[in-house]
Amino acid sequence: MRNVTSVMALLLLATFSAACEPTSSSSSRPVHCEVIVDAPEKSENAAKIVGRVRFTCDNPGAEKLTLKMQLQRKDGEQWHTVASANFTVKGADTHASGWDRHSRTVEINCADGTYRTIVDWSRVSRGDTKGDNLESGVHPDPCGV
Repeated sequence: MRNVTSVMALLLLATFSAACEPTSSSSSRPVHCEVIVDAPEKSENAAKIVGRVRFTCDNPGAEKLTLKMQLQRKDGEQWHTVASANFTVKGADTHASGWDRHSRTVEINCADGTYRTIVDWSRVSRGDTKGDNLESGVHPDPCGV
């Protein structure tokens, strides 16, 4: 009986999850995009500080999603850009299924200091443009032990 209950719970979860994802591309409403910026952290594979942005847009994706990223270091009371990158993602490449997210990164070699990630993003969908400027939390000395 316990296995039947578990199977039923999984089936209900799968049904509800599938229902949350838009499947029609015939709507005239612009797609919604979610963009999340993460505080810089040390790379798992190298002595680098990595700033990351994660994103997904409703199905079928945005016509264009532009991400302008900056990795900034605090010097006294001022923030200075130490690395930057621009990305343009289009169509289905802006959409990730379920809880998944696509990501893009900007990185520099490890160095002492306090860092943050900034992303200025905009999306174009069905004649509508929307965007925002996001700032991550601050991470003091991401490569420190």
